[in-house]
Amino acid sequence: MKKIALIAAAMLAAGAAQAQTKPASPFYGEAGFVFLTADISGIKANPTALRGIAGWNVHQYVALEVMVAAGVSDDNFDSGAGAYKAKVENAYGVYIKPKYALNDQFEVFGRVGFANSKVKLSTTGLSGSDSDSDVSWGLGATYKFNKQWYGAADYTSYFNKDGLKVDGFALNVGYRF
Repeated sequence: MKKIALIAAAMLAAGAAQAQTKPASPFYGEAGFVFLTADISGIKANPTALRGIAGWNVHQYVALEVMVAAGVSDDNFDSGAGAYKAKVENAYGVYIKPKYALNDQFEVFGRVGFANSKVKLSTTGLSGSDSDSDVSWGLGATYKFNKQWYGAADYTSYFNKDGLKVDGFALNVGYRF
């Protein structure tokens, strides 16, 4: 009888301990390096940027994200009329992210939203920049290293209108809070 009472007490204590387990947070953050392509009326430059994303999993299949990026390097290109440098100064945006877990470690996702991008062009003695907003979209995948840490790769189109297209491939590291 004492053994049964002891086992019952242990099971109740284990259940109470389980009830105290902290639920997973719906918030996450990512930091990544973006290999960009800036296509200016058919002339391409390949600057780079650092990008940060803060996200909120509102549902098993949907997240909301905000993104900020800052240019790290510029790239030189020749337009035929002279040599130029192109740099993506910054970008920011908001996204809806539909996602689907293929298994416990792999997840695929899409991203659609609105982004503002600022691009700077310069040549000998002249420099100019312009900022504009456009629909932004992307596709990617994540791989979970453990419960909190994951790696991600994605392609995102940040801007595509008026003869200027900015898109890129990113490698990211993320953390679930």
